[in-house]
Amino acid sequence: MTHKTTRHTKTNLNNLSRPSYQAWWFKFSFLLALWGIFYTAHAQTLDLSDTQITLQVTQADQPVARVLWLPSEYGILPQEKRLAQSLAKYGLESWHVDLYEALFLSPTPSAVDAVPTEWLTELLVKARQDGLPLYIVATNKAAQLAARGLVSFQQTPQDQIGLILINPNLYTQTPAPGEPPQYWPASQNLNLPSFVLQAELSPWRWQLPELKTQLSQSGSPVFIQLLPQVRDRFYFRPDALAIEKNYSDGFADQLLQAMRLLTPYMTQARQSPALKTKQNAAVTTPSTEKDTLQTYSGQQNRPLSLPKLAGGSVSLADLKGQVVLLNFWASWCPPCLHEMPSMTRLKTQFKEQNFEILAVNLAEQAKDFEPFLKANPVNFPVLLDPQGQAIKDWRIMAYPTTYLIDKQGQIRYALFGGTEWDQPHHIERIQQLLNE
Repeated sequence: MTHKTTRHTKTNLNNLSRPSYQAWWFKFSFLLALWGIFYTAHAQTLDLSDTQITLQVTQADQPVARVLWLPSEYGILPQEKRLAQSLAKYGLESWHVDLYEALFLSPTPSAVDAVPTEWLTELLVKARQDGLPLYIVATNKAAQLAARGLVSFQQTPQDQIGLILINPNLYTQTPAPGEPPQYWPASQNLNLPSFVLQAELSPWRWQLPELKTQLSQSGSPVFIQLLPQVRDRFYFRPDALAIEKNYSDGFADQLLQAMRLLTPYMTQARQSPALKTKQNAAVTTPSTEKDTLQTYSGQQNRPLSLPKLAGGSVSLADLKGQVVLLNFWASWCPPCLHEMPSMTRLKTQFKEQNFEILAVNLAEQAKDFEPFLKANPVNFPVLLDPQGQAIKDWRIMAYPTTYLIDKQGQIRYALFGGTEWDQPHHIERIQQLLNE
């Protein structure tokens, strides 16, 4: 594969604001774009040291910068190709690379871990070989690929590179319930201008302060923007809400704004400190049986004192002598809503025993979920956590998350994800604690 050898030293911000070519050519190219012709991606092959990968290039007339889209655990997304077509109108050439095909793998979280760091480093070298400024876009777990490749690439000083992370997952694995997340080692060694776009309706939003600390440790200027009223993967969710679809329509403009903000910081050559540990060894999530309460071994005596939707308040410390099922949920989380009726049935089944259910809503306004509760009434307290304090105290990383607490106030079991709570194996576990 060949590229022009013209050396570009900086991104022209005016070019990012509007195309630089003549008006007649803009009109012509815009009409072609409407027909899906001018900005169609072209498949090519890219040679790395020991393999070839498929490269799809969305070209731009007179490109002022290049965008490298790293594939997440969801693969190369058609929605991201459409975003690339929109960006091409502003002089941004896009590269989409299929890193999993060369490994004979389908896109999965474990496939992300399997990508060799050497491939990522060489890919960055290729993307910068003609001198075009480079913006790297990484969604979800693709953030890990970006971190690994960039830290290796920046062992020599590099400029004209910016990083945009969308709902980034830089955790080595999903932590056990209540445990703090462990970040991929390269996260702390990044040293380049970075912009994080994080969906508001996500447990990860509460990790943003720690994420910024991780990304900033080696000198990276880090900017964070919370995207209101949308969920993780909002721009490619099959169940996208109307507000998410509307937001997706203007997401190319959001990316352009992030690029404009990063551009002034990209002129400085930056170097990453060397990693002390091997960074591309596959990390596996501990295996757990789905839909089964797992023994809890984390921190005990976590605080919980919150107002009730129906008025008054409740403190977990006041419920000693009862077995408590503590559930964290949100109205925009389908598994959370699906399991609510079974929780009502479970409470009815144990109504004559020392058993309580507490459903902590995750930082929503009451008006957001009252229609659901009106249609699906519950027989246990719904608690309000508008500031997200309980989310932080209990280190909630996934919705729903549920803890089963014994009569002494000790957390004995935990479960990520939704379930039918009146199943025999759950009833048996609760009865065991009630009999103690």
